[in-house]
Amino acid sequence: MECGRSRRLTAVIHCGISRRICVNNATKLPVTFVELFNADLFGNLRRCQGFLRSCTKEINTAGHEIASQRITAAIATMRRYNKFRVPYFQALLAQARKQPRLQDDGRQIVRRPGNPMLRYVGGDQPIEQSAAIAPTSLQESLKL
Repeated sequence: MECGRSRRLTAVIHCGISRRICVNNATKLPVTFVELFNADLFGNLRRCQGFLRSCTKEINTAGHEIASQRITAAIATMRRYNKFRVPYFQALLAQARKQPRLQDDGRQIVRRPGNPMLRYVGGDQPIEQSAAIAPTSLQESLKL
């Protein structure tokens, strides 16, 4: 009797997660939930609800693409250390939030030639050191 009950509960939670969080199984969250439920259904139920709550918050704050990458990295770290805890998962997400995002290689900065605020761009020649320093004779003749 309990085997059928756990299968139904697992199927319901798996479907809810795949609709809400994971598009095209981008994160390994449903697989992780099934593994946790197979180990101990009622022991891991609240834990999985905490994971789901944390993932939903992350997606709402950061957006789906960035949050999916962070969630996948956090799950991989939890698997590596075999430590499935909600506070640990939240700490991993917070740590991933603080890390700078990698820039796209396709981006280029296009500067217009002749911009006087840029050094050595657009035909401007570097100024000689002697011309850059103002003569002291003008500074001494000013009355303060």
